[in-house]
Amino acid sequence: MFISFFRTSHLVNLLVLPLVLLVMWVFILPKPQIVNTENAFPLFLSLLSFTISSRELMILLSLLLVVLQAFFLTTVINTHSVLKENSHLPALMYVVLMSCFPEQLSFNPLLFTNFFIILFFNALFHFYRAESAVFHVFDAGLFVGVAALFYWPSMFLFPLIWAALVLLRPFAWREWLASLLGLLLPFVYFLGTLYWFDMMSISSIRAILQPFYNVEFSTVYNNTYILLFAILSLILLASIWSFSRELGTFAKLRTRKYLILMVWFFLFAALSYLVSVKRSMVSLSFLAIPFSVIISNYFLSLRNRILAETIFLLLLVAVIYNQVLYFLTFYPV
Repeated sequence: MFISFFRTSHLVNLLVLPLVLLVMWVFILPKPQIVNTENAFPLFLSLLSFTISSRELMILLSLLLVVLQAFFLTTVINTHSVLKENSHLPALMYVVLMSCFPEQLSFNPLLFTNFFIILFFNALFHFYRAESAVFHVFDAGLFVGVAALFYWPSMFLFPLIWAALVLLRPFAWREWLASLLGLLLPFVYFLGTLYWFDMMSISSIRAILQPFYNVEFSTVYNNTYILLFAILSLILLASIWSFSRELGTFAKLRTRKYLILMVWFFLFAALSYLVSVKRSMVSLSFLAIPFSVIISNYFLSLRNRILAETIFLLLLVAVIYNQVLYFLTFYPV
């Protein structure tokens, strides 16, 4: 049902997507704390300081950001032929993976960071067979820098640019240098703004560096997460196994290299989670982009349609079950 419907790339698929998201996010309504500043950096904190005062508006903006990112992600994937066929499955998977845990249903820096990470990937995909990729490499570094000003662990994606250069390009020192210049530019502008407005005091710098202090693991695991973790782990393992088996069979060399790049993204994103000073389920939203693509590739490769629908329905039911139990903590029966 869901897999077959979103397997195509018709416009009507994208019209249904917000309804799927709304079903999973409806349980956020009684949540008392809607803002999450975990590992946030100045751009997100500044945005909070003079924009949002209404929790209803924050919920609406959060929903809008997730839907737009899902649309944008599937557009990038289809434009660059990352998967073996055009499909809206990446959008569906992204929406589900951004809604798995109650902690994710909040106004948090990753809602903005993921926009720049998708732009970052769009720039990486332009490396392939470009006559000169200097500007694309610069853009990739720039997007990582801006993303880091919202959510500092994004910095750990920078080596992925060099991995992409090795994988997709012949060596050109100007391209490697351009990546560093792009990364540094947002920080130069940010520090210049602080200096211009006379905000370079010790106290303001200490406040900016606050996310690096007080290492803690804020997630409280409970039994309701076990089922969802088990299903997600099995789907991911099956997806990686399927990808490794099919790696040599992809008709397009470009598709093969792009999917390898997604696996590298998963590894760097996992590293960023491990080194974060504050960790919770919100940080797992960082993995939603590579997971969406890798899992979509698995469902496209699965010949047994009934099995594909059953696996996805199990995942969807586990997500909704998690959210219902969370809802009942505020409105017990």
